[in-house]
Amino acid sequence: MDETVAVTVELPPETAAALGDDPAARLAELAADEATMRRSVETYVESDEPVGRETVAEIPPPIGALLGFEPVAMEPGSVTLEMEASPRFANPMGTLHGGVLCDLGDAAMGYSYASTLSEEESFTTLELDVKFLKPVWKGTLRAEGNVVKGGRTVGLVECDVTDAEGSLVARLESVCLTLRDEMAAGR
Repeated sequence: MDETVAVTVELPPETAAALGDDPAARLAELAADEATMRRSVETYVESDEPVGRETVAEIPPPIGALLGFEPVAMEPGSVTLEMEASPRFANPMGTLHGGVLCDLGDAAMGYSYASTLSEEESFTTLELDVKFLKPVWKGTLRAEGNVVKGGRTVGLVECDVTDAEGSLVARLESVCLTLRDEMAAGR
């Protein structure tokens, strides 16, 4: 059973105005986001327990919690993530910052590659290439990561990021190195 806690907060008028028409609802949303982030950090950073595949589907890693990545489909060698692009992620020109697109695609590729590894293995990215094909201001983005070639040591992964209309926004490719034994410890 979920419990609620009543909190009274006094805010300067400009802060209250920035929270919109329903400051209490916005503050509750921000508190929920913070709780998700704390749970993510506890799970991925502060815990000594290995993170299994089920955990990734249930609890986003900290970068996923921060940027709002949502797993849509997960199977060995292929993962699809979605996120809502918004003005909060804008670059100085007002469009979605390229680093956010890169993070989304990198996460989809990383999840895809990790899904092909055994529980004792980990990986790191050796190379990451991104081609930005059109600007985005806001809306739903979909990143479909796929392992092109898995190998015992090195693998190739690709990802297309599309907008809500299915138009290609960015294409990414990465080369991943599989880590084992002491190289995989703590990763």
